[in-house]
Amino acid sequence: MNRRSLALVLMLALPAVAAAVDVPVAGKRLDLNASRDQARARVVVADPALAAPLPDPAIGAALIVNAGAAAGQCRAEIVLDPGKWQAIGGDGPRKGWRYRAEAPGTQGVRRILLRPGLLTMQAQVPAGPAVSPRPSSASPSRSCSASATRATAFGAPARRNTRRWLEVRDAPAPAGCPDTDLTVADLNILHGLFCFESANCRLADRIELLFQWIVASGCPDLVTLQEVWDPALPLIRARLEGTCPFTYQSVYVPASRVDDAMILTRYPAVAFESHRLIRNFRRVLFARIDHPIGPVDVFVTHLASSSDGAQQACGANCPPECVAAGAATVRQCQGVQMANFVAARHDVPTPAIATGDFNESPGTFVYDQFVGRGWIDTYLAAGNPECDPGSGSGCTSGAHRQRPEPARVAGQQRGRAHRLHLPRATGAGLAVRGRDRLGR
Repeated sequence: MNRRSLALVLMLALPAVAAAVDVPVAGKRLDLNASRDQARARVVVADPALAAPLPDPAIGAALIVNAGAAAGQCRAEIVLDPGKWQAIGGDGPRKGWRYRAEAPGTQGVRRILLRPGLLTMQAQVPAGPAVSPRPSSASPSRSCSASATRATAFGAPARRNTRRWLEVRDAPAPAGCPDTDLTVADLNILHGLFCFESANCRLADRIELLFQWIVASGCPDLVTLQEVWDPALPLIRARLEGTCPFTYQSVYVPASRVDDAMILTRYPAVAFESHRLIRNFRRVLFARIDHPIGPVDVFVTHLASSSDGAQQACGANCPPECVAAGAATVRQCQGVQMANFVAARHDVPTPAIATGDFNESPGTFVYDQFVGRGWIDTYLAAGNPECDPGSGSGCTSGAHRQRPEPARVAGQQRGRAHRLHLPRATGAGLAVRGRDRLGR
């Protein structure tokens, strides 16, 4: 049995309402038990905070079972049939709603009752590797809408916690509801390797600015960085605790040690690796994050610049995957390799985030390796304008007084966090573009 905590989440996608707020509610009962053939679940949430008028779940509701993102754990989303909801007494908003699905149910879900002050759920599924009735700690259960969240965390001591049976009673309401947004910020921080007379381009001051920028960006769930090198490591690690209301975990795999990637994450990284690109100097850093919305895959890189042969021909030893894709240059091949690596590693329905200093602009071969797969350019999706070389607005390095050099082309935004509203999991890839070098 998997000993990681198990989350049971009822999400109701509903129209926004005025002044909607998250409402923590108390958990009355949680029972999970399994035999060799099947597993059963019963959840009871009892709290006056579940007050009328109740939202209409027929508009769209899903049950999410989240046992974590690490190996051997699982996450499942069950979309509930809108036609199986019935208003109680003909007045759902005031009296409540009932969900009934005869065996085998909606992927095992048989009964849900939503009334003022009460939410109950019963499910029964065949036993399998994703069934884990023995969490090691609290088991949060929450109901969510597009505008607000009701949440309860079963943090009371378990009455029973055996290999095949978990029983928890009378858990108080948690301090707050889990955030169902995913926030990401990306920045090339400039290593300063060649700034011999200015303390690596005032590296310490720039790391201080980096963390001021992180705070100003709302302390994102994920911060991805490029051009991280040895002198920057202690400066960054000293600020992981105390800058934000939580402590960031850093994910770092030393490679060149002068131009590496790093991921700062609010939530645990349960797996990570570094993937080599052509010429062996550039890498893609990958991490799987155990985020409240489910496992989130993060990929960050710094593709080749003119200084390490970005525009040189891929050559006689060009990898077959690059030849097949039509890549002509080193950087084009690296773009192909990164996109293929993302596709190979991303095997969960929740998002993949691809970030970095790509040294490319929209419409190029490298750019199309990502958006050509249907992945979302979050900068454009957020409604931001393309680069104005005259003013520097939306550009990687500010105003261009001369023609942009190939390694720093127009069309990319200054470092900025994007809030990605994901009230329900989506498998769409999200490409967050390369960012400005801080302090320039």
